[in-house]
Amino acid sequence: WLKKGARVVLMVGMRSIRGRCSHAWRARRHCSAVAALLATVLVTHEAVLDHRVLLGWLVGRPTASSYAGDQGRHSLGQRRVAVAAGSEGSEEGGRGWELQRFTKTVSFFRGNPWKLLLPPFLQGRDAVARPRSPRGASASGEDIAIIDWGETDGLSPGEAWGPLDDVVMGGVSSSTLSATGSGSARRLTFTGTTSRRNNGGFCSFRSRVLSPPLDLSGFEGLAFTARCRDGLRYKLQLRDNEGWDSLGWAAAFDTSKDKEVEVRIPFSDLIANFRSKRETGAAPLRTDSISSLQFVLSAFEFDKDLNPRFKEGDFQLKLGPIRAYRSKST
Repeated sequence: WLKKGARVVLMVGMRSIRGRCSHAWRARRHCSAVAALLATVLVTHEAVLDHRVLLGWLVGRPTASSYAGDQGRHSLGQRRVAVAAGSEGSEEGGRGWELQRFTKTVSFFRGNPWKLLLPPFLQGRDAVARPRSPRGASASGEDIAIIDWGETDGLSPGEAWGPLDDVVMGGVSSSTLSATGSGSARRLTFTGTTSRRNNGGFCSFRSRVLSPPLDLSGFEGLAFTARCRDGLRYKLQLRDNEGWDSLGWAAAFDTSKDKEVEVRIPFSDLIANFRSKRETGAAPLRTDSISSLQFVLSAFEFDKDLNPRFKEGDFQLKLGPIRAYRSKST
């Protein structure tokens, strides 16, 4: 009954906005009131309604549905079931779904998590990171270091980069980030545990919206070193827009078991996708406006195909600085 009541309150509030508000500030005021009411419901009725049930309903909205940009196989109904199941499965097979981690993740990337209750045009801009100018720029065909994990680029883990795991759709996978070393020996360590429980199965980390975006026009692709103790397959995803649940361009790359490898990903190899479904008619990636980067370990690749080199359980990936490279013929 409480869930139905919350839905009715939200519908009435939005109808009031559409019917009576003629200015954006009035719309914000009405939506804020609705959000505050629902927040009170969550806080004061913990014993009556499991938080995860209502959050699953809220996250299931199409405008806030695919946080990781990698699990397109989940329907809205599946998301609601997965989130609700988190409360029942917490006593079996290890840790259950965590409301606190869900809230922390959404807050890091999107700001106040209650903005998810608002229509897209009222949600405002997501959290941003401000990169410094790339160092080592050269027109002679040499690589340019564009990301060194916070040493000189202004993009430190925990400030510009954050974990983005399947907790956002009811899963229990988790990951952490850290960076050590300096110069060419600088490494970002991406460590975690993947689980297929609650229809989950991915860990990732993503940058906040880069402002200004990276201008990589004139370059052929990105290069970096990667070392994974289990030799798993990952994906790199780029976006040329500030949208959260938006079109991206991704490519998979393989690692060797406990051996550092050089990875080179030409921009021409990136696949346009929306929620991991190929978008064959999409416009080319605008390399002069790279607004976010994301590394993903997922049980799935594109169009629901299974990742043949995915392993459920603990993983560790170490990445060197990311470089933009030009064609050798340039």
